[in-house]
Amino acid sequence: MPVPPPTAPVSIVTGSSRGIGRQIAAALARDGHRLMLVARDATALTSVADELRNAGSQVATVAVDLRATGAVERVLTATEDAFGKPDVIVNNAGTAPSEKVENTTDAMLREAFDLHVAVPLAFARTCAADMKARGSGCLMHLASTAGLQGFAFTSAYSAAKHGMVGLVRALHAELRPRGLHVYAVCPGFVDTDITRRAAAAIARKGRTSADEAMVRMGEQNRIGRMHTPAEVADAVAGLLRGRPEGCVYDLDRSPPAFLDPR
Repeated sequence: MPVPPPTAPVSIVTGSSRGIGRQIAAALARDGHRLMLVARDATALTSVADELRNAGSQVATVAVDLRATGAVERVLTATEDAFGKPDVIVNNAGTAPSEKVENTTDAMLREAFDLHVAVPLAFARTCAADMKARGSGCLMHLASTAGLQGFAFTSAYSAAKHGMVGLVRALHAELRPRGLHVYAVCPGFVDTDITRRAAAAIARKGRTSADEAMVRMGEQNRIGRMHTPAEVADAVAGLLRGRPEGCVYDLDRSPPAFLDPR
């Protein structure tokens, strides 16, 4: 893989040590982005970064809990020190609590809203002025069909993802006229470690096996199967390459399409 030129996009990918985030990092590396990878697990993050560097990409890392005070500013400072101001923010870090409503705790709700709404808003708030001055930039958000409809046993998660989709629509209305693109990519259930842990939790309740739970979750997707992390990453990379007009991109339809094309 050739070393990107100095004009290559500078992109921050949060939650990039595993799953969808790791696949997004790999897809953007193939497209020549200079990458700032962000996650809590320093060891896993280093492994991803080394793999991409060995393939010729320019990569830096920040191991941080984005909910911590000053974490977003720390990531942006490290990015500017390594590559310059970011052109793209990919808000992928998140959590997916699954529980009966009576067992859903305040802590679950706070974490979900912090990661899916507060952190993306903090990145937007901090980066918007510079991106508007340049007349370009992209704020990308990994949302979910849970942000478009409700699913049982996901009250905290669905509420937070609805919040993320609402945030994206508001940012799009405000920032698109200034030259920025703001997207939410909404897959259904994706075959990740988080989903498999949820399936295992269902199995522990004794009603089905983990494998059967995975099948049933996949069948809830309109495409009739689980999405793969790679196809979610391909969708993100494609939007960043083409910058089409639109805001909320529903991946759980064939073919995928924007819900609001303007």
